[in-house]
Amino acid sequence: MILRVGLTGGIGSGKSTAAKIFETIGVPVFSADEAAKSVMNEDEELKQKITALFGAAAYTNGALNRKFIADIVFNDPLQLEKLNALVHPATFAMSEQWIAKQKTPYVKCI
Repeated sequence: MILRVGLTGGIGSGKSTAAKIFETIGVPVFSADEAAKSVMNEDEELKQKITALFGAAAYTNGALNRKFIADIVFNDPLQLEKLNALVHPATFAMSEQWIAKQKTPYVKCI
């Protein structure tokens, strides 16, 4: 059995610092932020859904057009909610796969 420890907090609250401390003592750390960035660029099904939601400009040369998406979602809470509804399940699935590969008695997810 693996103990999952989640770390949440606002910008500048010390999540990254806490994660580095855990890594220093040998606790594997899964970064949901990094995973979300990765999955939005690598998961073809998710890319299609994001493109359907925001249009072809959502991706440039196959990479997420982060500025374009940010300009939309940070000015429209409903669009942010729709994006999160697509990205969160894919990120959660990625975390489950990562956790299943770990060999320590606990893992940290931020």
